[in-house]
Amino acid sequence: MKVLIVKTSSMGDVIHTFPAVEDATRNRPDITFDWCVEEPFAGIVALHPAIKTIHKVAIRRWRKRLFDGGTWREMAGLRRAFRASRYDLVIDAQGLLK
Repeated sequence: MKVLIVKTSSMGDVIHTFPAVEDATRNRPDITFDWCVEEPFAGIVALHPAIKTIHKVAIRRWRKRLFDGGTWREMAGLRRAFRASRYDLVIDAQGLLK
């Protein structure tokens, strides 16, 4: 089972999501996790051995440069990566509408 966790920020919230990943991997050995996270916190997510792929987002930067072509290319690349990954489950651990 391939799962994407969407938890983009803050550092404490990202760290508090780790126990859920631990529980899931302990109970479902066939499960793999990818994570969508804000760029500054990608290094923290990379420390967890159960996370296979990290999708970095730059929401704060993208908001400031919304009409920049580079912003749209980055977002399109992220969308392509999500579609290519074909996740069985996406968990919105963020719980916010942004």
